[in-house]
Amino acid sequence: MSEVRTIKCTNSTVLPVVKHDLEIETSWTLTDLRKAIKDEFEIPNQNFRVFLRAGKKWFKIEDGKMLSDYPIDHAKIQIDVKREINLDKFKEYYEDFDKHKHDGSIPYGILSVKNQSAEEARRKLITIVQEFIEDALYNPRSASFSIPSRSGDNIGFDERSELVLLGRQTIDRAFRSLSSVKSVQQLTQLMVILDEVLARDIHMTKRDIFYNDVNSFESQGTSDGLIDDLTALLNVTRPSLNVSSSSKGIVIGHLEFDEKGDHIDCKRIGTGKAIAPSIDDIENMQSDAEFVLVIEKDAVFNRLAEDQFYDYVPSIVITAKGQPDMATRMFLKKIDEELELPILAIMDADAYGFEILRVYTVGSKSLSFEAANLAVPNIRWLGLLPSDLKEDSGFEIPSSTHIKLDKGDENKIKKMLDEEFVKRKPEWVKELNTLQDLGVKAEIQALNARDPQFITNHYLPYKLENADFI
Repeated sequence: MSEVRTIKCTNSTVLPVVKHDLEIETSWTLTDLRKAIKDEFEIPNQNFRVFLRAGKKWFKIEDGKMLSDYPIDHAKIQIDVKREINLDKFKEYYEDFDKHKHDGSIPYGILSVKNQSAEEARRKLITIVQEFIEDALYNPRSASFSIPSRSGDNIGFDERSELVLLGRQTIDRAFRSLSSVKSVQQLTQLMVILDEVLARDIHMTKRDIFYNDVNSFESQGTSDGLIDDLTALLNVTRPSLNVSSSSKGIVIGHLEFDEKGDHIDCKRIGTGKAIAPSIDDIENMQSDAEFVLVIEKDAVFNRLAEDQFYDYVPSIVITAKGQPDMATRMFLKKIDEELELPILAIMDADAYGFEILRVYTVGSKSLSFEAANLAVPNIRWLGLLPSDLKEDSGFEIPSSTHIKLDKGDENKIKKMLDEEFVKRKPEWVKELNTLQDLGVKAEIQALNARDPQFITNHYLPYKLENADFI
């Protein structure tokens, strides 16, 4: 049966969206529809993908299926036409990249904590306490906890592993020293709390721990720092102590996994799946994605989710809504280790976007002892690059979206250029220098100043086809 339908056509040369009436038949297959679209729109000999719309949901039309096979209201059919993205250059880059990828080993003499069971973590905790009690009884003047130092002079960038790592320097917190007795009392109180948590094999948030004894800890900053001290002292990760922090991460796209007995398909959750605080709850990850996109801003994540970019090019899209929390970093690390997919980052073209990228890739100084379990050195910076703001970049990002650098920005850029890990990455240095020379910064949303879907219909296709990332 022939019927007049509304066709919504979007490709690299037809922007913004064009609406048009086209006579089609619901018994048509993808081949029939392709021919009709090519003829009607006089599209040159180029490959393109066709999507059907049902409400706010798009379905990619598969070979061999008829339009009537899709669960949509055929009286209100809408079709989206997008050009095919050629990933040959992208795949060629990653084939060569895999040959030189680091094996993940950590240099000798570096403190790197390990994942342990609750039972093993509690055994280590009890051993440390018993040794301290024995010293306090028989040699009280020297009784102390030898805590790994997290000061700047014990933290460095290792070029081989491409991680910010913690050395082996320690600080003694003595039982009979006025300068450290309070800290020792607070640490032992934390041990009492966590011993019960581990014995029951339950979980507590950092906030819960603080409120367990507000008078002892006085501030959450104190209890949070003590938790980091204890994980370094026991040589275990924070999750090994059954301590969790609130997660703000979201994931959507071509990723499936089991979580506490439930099977999760991230394509079926339109607004995205919240990332669980405990990475141990996630098992059996599977994906047919070509790559992972890590997005700084949730607004940009929402744009890609609504446009279903993850179906346009099979992918996984993740955001931590700004500075990444520990759960999101562990989730991304698990994807990197188990699925071995290329990971690309989209950050603001400013010093703070660069700082967030640094945390994802090489780790943070505050959690340098956990870098091997959190950081993903394989991430490549896709955009928004400072060089994309230049007039000759081809993206024509309006100057009205550029924001003049202030003194804080300039100081942060200078400080970053002095960082050892930055000096060893020439392309990062080049982009920071470009930011400095331009004297302006821009947020990712600047890409959509020309068109609300510029990032999905033009910017990302161009970047992926040309392997334009660093």
